[in-house]
Amino acid sequence: MKFRRPPPPCPRAVTYRWAPAATAAGCQVITLLDGRGRDIGHVDYQVCHPCGAAHVNTIAIAGPWQGMGLGREALHRAADPWPTYAWSTSRQSSEGRKFFAAMAEETGMDFVPGAEGCPHITAQPPGPGPRTGGVLL
Repeated sequence: MKFRRPPPPCPRAVTYRWAPAATAAGCQVITLLDGRGRDIGHVDYQVCHPCGAAHVNTIAIAGPWQGMGLGREALHRAADPWPTYAWSTSRQSSEGRKFFAAMAEETGMDFVPGAEGCPHITAQPPGPGPRTGGVLL
């Protein structure tokens, strides 16, 4: 396993709010809020403990907030507790492929695009959907 690099300088006013899953292997969301409490991004993911699998459904950061390491930090907050799980992602845009390739190198996790995941994760209804403008990775 690789060691986590220190995060790049991020605006101190950003906070991360976590909404746990309501069911086993259900959707969890980490929402990023600016200093005024406005939603500026999110990561929507699922974790299945019996199968040791996890899946990133979406990750989005509003345009003006991109390039500050916020998506990186949000993904670390989602994935760091389960570094040995098999992580997959939804299909990725070209920006998403670059992002997840960098995250795979940094974390030692694969973040396999378009993988089926486990039957518990694939049986779940879709998450809350995009919560903010920005690039979906």
